[in-house]
Parts: sequence; structure tokens; C-alpha cells
Amino acid sequence: RDCLLSRGLGDVYKRQEAIRDCPKPVIAAIEGAAAGAGFSLALACDLIVAGSNSKFAMSYSKVGLTPDGGASWFLTQALPRQLATEILLEGKAIEATRLHQLGLINRLVADGTTLTVAQQWADELAALSGHAVERIKSLVREGSSNTLAQHFESEKFHFVESLNHRDALEGINAFLEKRKPVSY
Repeated sequence: RDCLLSRGLGDVYKRQEAIRDCPKPVIAAIEGAAAGAGFSLALACDLIVAGSNSKFAMSYSKVGLTPDGGASWFLTQALPRQLATEILLEGKAIEATRLHQLGLINRLVADGTTLTVAQQWADELAALSGHAVERIKSLVREGSSNTLAQHFESEKFHFVESLNHRDALEGINAFLEKRKPVSY
């Protein structure tokens, strides 16, 4: 039984890692409630759009469990330790408006428009240089584990690599010519 449960959690962790490792931005669109693993799944995403009446909960403590799906890691990366501790210990539902104020939710939108807003945002991001977007996501992912000196080196590497990519030439020319870049 423990092995089956552990294997199931392993699948959850693989899904979360796949989202984090995806070179493209992943946007969560939340309507209604995101609890437990659903909240963890949203936290694994790069960006979160939520309906204004959405609620989020990590109620594991109320049933004698500890979080899974990376919830404790994601929350401690995104919030001050005291807030992450409050959310995980109390297990109470948290309104999307509070999480938006804390910076955990990027866009708070009218209920019923969440998916449309998320898709429009995805379209805007897809119009950017895929090469640059992938490099930026990589830098953000590395940011919390690098020292400042390491991060300077990583930024320098990615900047030079990007500067020598065809997307930069088109982007710079489009900027100078006051036009939108031709498809990356």
C-alpha cells in the first residue's frame, strides 16, 4: 500500500517538474476552488490568472497530513516564511484577492473570464521571441538557487547567446524601424 501511494505521489512530482522544466511559460487559469494538489499544480505554473471569487486551500493539517505536490516548496519560494507557514498550518481557504495582494496571483479577473484572459495572455507571450522567453524562464528558475555572482555569469551567458540569435537581430531592427518584429 505504501509503495502504491508513493508511486502515485511520484507521478504528481513528475508532473510538477515537467511544468517547471517546460521551456515555455505555463499559465494556470483558476475558477472556483483550488485545494490541495490543485493549489500545488497552480503554484507550479509560471503565471496564475484567477477568478475574483476563487479560493485556494492547503487543508492537509486539518486531516493530519503534510502537503504534497511541492506545495511547501512553492509557497516558501513565493511568499515570506511566515505567510507560507500560516497557509500550510491553518489550512483555511484563502481568497484570490488576498493571494493577488501578496503577489502570488498575477491577474485577478471577473469570474467566467479566467480561461479567456489566460488564453489571450498566452497569445501575447507566444508573439514574443521563443528563444528569449525560454532564456528568461531559465534565469527565473535559476534565480533562487544562484548566488548573485553566479547569476551575473548566467545572465551574461544568456545575453550573449540571445544577442547572437536571429530573433535579436529582427527585434532590434524592428525597434529601430518603429515596427513590430516579423514573426520570430
